[in-house]
Amino acid sequence: MLNIGLGAYRTWPVDEYGRSSAGWRPGLSDEEVYAAGNGRWKLGTRADRERYAVFSAMGIVVLAVEIDHISNPDPDGRRTIHGAILKPGHPVYDRYVGSESPVDKSQNPVQYFDSPFDRTNCACGCGDEVPSGRNFLPGHDQIAIHQRVKLVGGVLPFMDWFDATWPEAKAKA
Repeated sequence: MLNIGLGAYRTWPVDEYGRSSAGWRPGLSDEEVYAAGNGRWKLGTRADRERYAVFSAMGIVVLAVEIDHISNPDPDGRRTIHGAILKPGHPVYDRYVGSESPVDKSQNPVQYFDSPFDRTNCACGCGDEVPSGRNFLPGHDQIAIHQRVKLVGGVLPFMDWFDATWPEAKAKA
C-alpha cells in the first residue's frame, strides 16, 4: 500500500496543473485533503501496482483512496494519483483512517508498506495470495509459462505459434 506523508497546508495562485494548495490542516474535508494531496509525487513503477493509498499528517492517517490510475510522469518526473475517496464502512478506511500512520516518519513523503488489503491471488492460478507489488509467488511465473507451453504441445510448437502470432518478436530473438 502507498502512504503519502502530507506537510503543513499551504496555498498559492492556481498553477499549470490546476492546483492551488497542498498539505493538510485540521478542518479540511476529505475532498479538500484529496485535492491538496493527490498529485505531484515522485512515484516509481511500484506505485502502478498498488490498489490503495493512505495520506498521513502529523503521524495520523487522514484519508484513504482506492487508486483508479496514476498519471504518466510530467517532464519533472512527478505523477498524480487518481482514485475514489474511501468512506466509513470500507475495510481500508475503517482500518487506517484516524489511526497512527502505518509507517515511521521519513524525509521521503512517499512510502510503501505491506497491507493485507493489497494482497491478490497469484497470477499462475494456484489460489495462493501474493503481497502487493507482485504478480506471482517465487517460481510460479515459470510454472505458469511451462503449463502453457505444455498445452501447445511442447517448446517447438509453442515457439512456432508465438512467432506466427508476433512476427516482429522473431526478428528480435
